[in-house]
Amino acid sequence: MINGPSDPASRIHPPQEHPATIGSEQVPGQVPYTTNRVSRHEQRYHHCNRWFLKVVIVSVIMGCSGNSEQETTSTQPPTPPPPLVVLILDDPPLAEAIERQWAARADGRLQIQQMTTTDLLSERRRHLAADAVIFPSWLIGELAEQNLISPIPAATLNSPEFGRRDIFDLIRQSEIVWGERVFGVPLGSPVLTLLYRRDIFEAIDAKPPETWGEYQKLVQRLADPQGRSKLPIEPSGPWYPVVEPLGDGWASQMLLARAAGYSRHRNYYSTLFDSRTMEPLISGPPFIRALEELVAVHQGQSSEMLAFGPADARRELIAGRCAMAITWPSRVEDRGESDASTGVLALAAAELPGSHEVFNLGDQKWHPRSRTEDGRATLLGVAGRLGAVASFSRQPAAALNLLVSLSSTDWSEQVSPFSESTGLYRSSQIPLASSWLGPDFETARSYGELVRDIHRRSLWLTSLRIPGRSRYLTELDKAVQTAVAGDLAPAEALELAADQWREITEELGVEAQRTAYWRSLGMEP
Repeated sequence: MINGPSDPASRIHPPQEHPATIGSEQVPGQVPYTTNRVSRHEQRYHHCNRWFLKVVIVSVIMGCSGNSEQETTSTQPPTPPPPLVVLILDDPPLAEAIERQWAARADGRLQIQQMTTTDLLSERRRHLAADAVIFPSWLIGELAEQNLISPIPAATLNSPEFGRRDIFDLIRQSEIVWGERVFGVPLGSPVLTLLYRRDIFEAIDAKPPETWGEYQKLVQRLADPQGRSKLPIEPSGPWYPVVEPLGDGWASQMLLARAAGYSRHRNYYSTLFDSRTMEPLISGPPFIRALEELVAVHQGQSSEMLAFGPADARRELIAGRCAMAITWPSRVEDRGESDASTGVLALAAAELPGSHEVFNLGDQKWHPRSRTEDGRATLLGVAGRLGAVASFSRQPAAALNLLVSLSSTDWSEQVSPFSESTGLYRSSQIPLASSWLGPDFETARSYGELVRDIHRRSLWLTSLRIPGRSRYLTELDKAVQTAVAGDLAPAEALELAADQWREITEELGVEAQRTAYWRSLGMEP
């Protein structure tokens, strides 16, 4: 080893020879005198020198040996991190799309697990065996109340990657929020809209209805046998003026969509329960009126509609068997059922009707809405997908990064549209709206702008998302279906449903449900 300037050994010098002296002077011309005797000072000097040199030599040898071991260790491959585990509920097509995008864009290992919501809720869980979970948006309450998911850090919410301001208003302000904290990363949330055939509306010079009263008159007009001959449809075969999803899980949503305009008062947050007592409000005047009108629309129509969901409503419209359908567009459906005589039908979309009157819970009376209100209230949480970080994730940062990537405009176009339970949720997706829609929409951008505007409403009703949600809505489904079938009057059917809601609340705990209901409204009790 070469000693450089900083090497301690370079500063060690051998002792100098002593010249012969006489007294204090050297004798000129004489060979310096030496002696074998060494002074004590010189002995100590030589001893220290030898000791110091040994230390330096040992240090150098050990240092070189250590460097060799370090170099050997550094050449060994690092231990790879464990796979990122993502649990996906109720959505195999979405799981497949995520796997494809991960393989194309990301490094590392991804392990996707699938489960149904029913299986997840079948037992009380202390934690999820996953790093992230992707779930129906209405499940946020169940997961948050059981401490199975973690709130999103403020740094992420305010980051340009998350793009918080790009998210549609009501999704950002309500759907991803539980209590006063954000728990969800949006992956797509559709809203119920009125899809209709342009050609039929043009044939009868009709416009999309603004109120449910106008909607009722339009349905009657389209159902008139004499007027049917003027429509561009097949004269024989099944025909419905409108198809509404009234099957299990959807009859209750249709009632809430209709009742939103009647029940959502600007001065009251409580709509489904009294927020102080948890007394159900679903048997009150706004819901009775909504169910009476729903029953009137379906009088004389086929009972098979009581098994329809949103996908069935879309298929009936695309096949040319109805003029209108309450649903949302999706590119998932098979386009092979379109009427061969008309080819691909030109479809348009409109916001659901509203009401010029609203029921006031304070004085228990109907009042006209103010001039600044058009009577529409958006129903949130009918479907949709959210992602969240599991509370006991081993890799929370990596899990959050994945969810933020999936939610981004870049990734979302290749992931979200493959699920029939998603929809547009960012302003930056509007130019890309055709990715979420089928070929039947000629103006995809206008649909994207419509959905954005629907999410800008100052009034909205969030579909029930507290623990026990499925049980509550099952009872409301029964009320709607029995009323439509003519087995019970609307008021009687809703009173029976309200009785069941009271029992469910008592069983789950009134105080716990009251706390959850407040949080579902974006507040803490």
